[in-house]
Amino acid sequence: MQITTSTMISFFSKRKIRQLNILLLLWFIAFPFWVEAQSEDPKNTHREPAFTVDIYGSGPPLYLIPGLASSGEVWQGTVEQLKNRYECHVFTLAGFAGNEPIDKKPYLKTIRDKLIEYIDRSGRGIVMGHSLGGFLSLWITAENESLVEKAVVVDSYPFLAALRQPKVTEETVQFPRQMMIQQMTAMDFSQFRQQQKHTLSTMITAEKDLKKALQWSMRSDRATIVHAMGDLMQTDLRDDISTIEIPTYIMIAGNISMNGTPLYTKDQVQQMAEEQYKSLSDKTIEVAEKARHFIMMDDPEWFHQTLEQFLDEE
Repeated sequence: MQITTSTMISFFSKRKIRQLNILLLLWFIAFPFWVEAQSEDPKNTHREPAFTVDIYGSGPPLYLIPGLASSGEVWQGTVEQLKNRYECHVFTLAGFAGNEPIDKKPYLKTIRDKLIEYIDRSGRGIVMGHSLGGFLSLWITAENESLVEKAVVVDSYPFLAALRQPKVTEETVQFPRQMMIQQMTAMDFSQFRQQQKHTLSTMITAEKDLKKALQWSMRSDRATIVHAMGDLMQTDLRDDISTIEIPTYIMIAGNISMNGTPLYTKDQVQQMAEEQYKSLSDKTIEVAEKARHFIMMDDPEWFHQTLEQFLDEE
């Protein structure tokens, strides 16, 4: 939504690569905001190349997918709220928050397929994701709806590239991956840390949470970040989601600003989300007016109250 150039090609010019890194990260990736461990050890941990899964609580399965460069601990508050009702399967994806990267490409499709395999083994349940994880939740549901009872999407869209360029297609989106990887890996620790700190300050309100998030983002593999961003930008699910018939709850952050200046009203955010999700039939879209990208942290009371209302609906 922050892209302001007339074409993707000019936006991705070399002289604007630094702005690219900052602006794309603002909307298209998610970072963890808790460094502390969950309040108790998981009852089980499953590891495979595509992800690790920590399992908490008991009841019907609830699958929790974090965003790009994010640890599964992003769902700490949600697990605490729901572990007495659900068996919470908390993922951390390959290449993020200290997990080893995988070489197989395309990255997101590989992760999607492995998540589907895991859910198929573990049992039909609720699938919930934040940012890139929300995109994966939509994709999993569209591919194999029989595995999903309900879906929850936290601040994500079926085709991010079209938010400011409605006529763009998967084929016309320009995303210079190798150039971005070279730029990002060429940064030393201090430079990369400063860039991430600036980005995180647009997504997280509290200073203490910003500091914690920064530690997690610095442990993520930079090449994996770029490939996942590219996959996200160049995959359009707007037609795919028309096949989804299960109830889907979509939470959208309403506090979108740049340098302290609001960019959109609540009604404008609602309208953009409605347009992106227009082909999805059984949906509820709610805008968290006070929250930045990490809704569960910026307005946890609203987040958990509205989430439980949706989960309780027949």
